[in-house]
Amino acid sequence: MNRLLLVFLIVCFVGSLAFAEGRTEDKSSGGTIRYTRWAGTQEARDFQALVDAYMEAHPGVNIETEFLPWGAYWEKVRTTVVSGDAADVISLSHIMSSPYVTKGAFLALDEIPGAKELFDRMQPGTKPAVMYNGKIYGMPIGVGVRSLIYNKAMLDKAGLPYPDSEKPMTWDEFKKTYAKLSIKKGDEYQQVAVHFHWMQVWQAFVEQFGGKIVDDLTRPTKVLLNSPEGIKALKAMKSFIDEGLEPPYSTEWAGPWGTPDSAVATGKVAFMQTGPWGFGPIKDAGIDFGTAPFPYEKGGKRATIGYINFLSIYRGSKNTDAAWAFISWMAGEGQPEFTKTGDLPANSDYLEKIKASSDEKLKAFFSDLPYAITGPMLPTDEFTSLTESTLTDFLQDRISAEEAAQLIEEEGNKIIKKIFG
Repeated sequence: MNRLLLVFLIVCFVGSLAFAEGRTEDKSSGGTIRYTRWAGTQEARDFQALVDAYMEAHPGVNIETEFLPWGAYWEKVRTTVVSGDAADVISLSHIMSSPYVTKGAFLALDEIPGAKELFDRMQPGTKPAVMYNGKIYGMPIGVGVRSLIYNKAMLDKAGLPYPDSEKPMTWDEFKKTYAKLSIKKGDEYQQVAVHFHWMQVWQAFVEQFGGKIVDDLTRPTKVLLNSPEGIKALKAMKSFIDEGLEPPYSTEWAGPWGTPDSAVATGKVAFMQTGPWGFGPIKDAGIDFGTAPFPYEKGGKRATIGYINFLSIYRGSKNTDAAWAFISWMAGEGQPEFTKTGDLPANSDYLEKIKASSDEKLKAFFSDLPYAITGPMLPTDEFTSLTESTLTDFLQDRISAEEAAQLIEEEGNKIIKKIFG
């Protein structure tokens, strides 16, 4: 189901909720609530441990959990919001939240005692993703940051140095040092230097090269990709494929090189760009790995992809007090425990303390954190579909960088005009 139909169904359902303001609520911070989130196998164990720790410290509350893989999770959110049976506390990522935040599926937190004060303690970059028309519809709890993760054994075998864990290389330095990690036998690659998530990474390249995708990421009014800087960025990212550092681009998510979030675990890819959520498959494969900040263009600025993750209270919840108590703990005193699941802290009060006590492998992610950018936030998936199909054509040599930039800008502006008028 596309986001346009989703938006229509949400509007219909939320309208029905307006007549239910007299619903019965448990006015204590105890009782039973439901909490749901996307998670892989190890992540589900980590989040359940987090919930168990909260319940142990708050014996009056019972939290029923449901953890699902990424795709299944968003389908479940869609169907339960539309049917009126959503969980009390719903986990959101900024890249998927607009259809719900903009259509009133969640409770505005502004009138809850202490909510504004807690919100003020969040990192500035996390706040726009949860605000709409001046109101707060979610509380940031973490920032997912994509940095480099690499296979130490592959670098050792090639006699190459490990990258610094906090100081980024330039792309020229990176290519000069690690291009030799790609090895071909005939026409077939035996191993490759990198396997990146290009449908995400391209946005960081545009930023690094001085271009802009849109005028305002949180409420875009104009696409600005078709510029000399934007075109140069597209060519720079494609150079990894043209020069053999990256295998030929495929739309297959989990191909012979693994997914962009698990590529190093295959033992055939030296570097990938992902977050701490990618540690699990590598550990399971018994691979010794290191981390490094995402490289940048010489003379340009640092940028990588980040995700704002937050918690919202479903507007139909019958135990908003208990839901808020759990959320305020996750975004407050529970931050040290929450960040063990892979995100970096959203709460500024805990940033330096958690950084100082964190694992060595997280240094790269903290280094990249100030330079993490989000993609354009739009309430339909039309712009994402446009960019993915156009960039696929570009990466597979069907159109040029100039044609790709022009198409994304022209068609993207039509999409924005259709949405916002």
